[in-house]
Amino acid sequence: MHFVLVHGWGFNASIWTPLIAQLGNAQVTTVDLGFVDGGVGDFNSDDLGDCPDDAIAVGHSLGVLWLLKHGSDRFRGLVSCQGFDRYCPHVPKSRVTALRRGIDRDPGGTIEAFWGSCGAPGFAPAAALNAGRLRDGLDWLIQWDGQDAKKSLRCPVLSLATRDDVVVPPAMSEAIWGKENLVWLPDGGHVLPRKFPELCAKHVIEFANSISS
Repeated sequence: MHFVLVHGWGFNASIWTPLIAQLGNAQVTTVDLGFVDGGVGDFNSDDLGDCPDDAIAVGHSLGVLWLLKHGSDRFRGLVSCQGFDRYCPHVPKSRVTALRRGIDRDPGGTIEAFWGSCGAPGFAPAAALNAGRLRDGLDWLIQWDGQDAKKSLRCPVLSLATRDDVVVPPAMSEAIWGKENLVWLPDGGHVLPRKFPELCAKHVIEFANSISS
């Protein structure tokens, strides 16, 4: 069993560390998108490179959209952990542009406020931030649209969400994945892999076993 993990905006691959610890002997490849230095990614990349085609892709937040854009159809399954196929217009573009102004003016304060809203205050030192890459990620949130890629998926999908998520609100998750397809977990803010790694791992492993048998 092999998992490919892609984190969301404002974080790095270390958000997966508690979850990876719960995956037993599974092979894990982590992609680090470069927003915050000091992650534990196996590689930093703008594509999927040599990731195995028979793996199960797991994305957090923007990581799901990144996977859809970069070929999630090559995987055996896709797990969305508070993810989406596009961010705007579910969330007003003005909120994203406000974040960009904050990054331009005060990267450390802006990201600390974001981490706090997610439920992960103090995620990393301000000195670790890559402001240029964070701006790139905000552009992705505004510009990228993975709806067609999601519709054309040939693999099974598991969608995990929480009702106290202020970054990806419940109505947004329902609109994207469908009420009947969502698995609601306890209050976890916007950092389920960090706050409830055991529960996330349980669902991910059960999903993997269900499509591998």
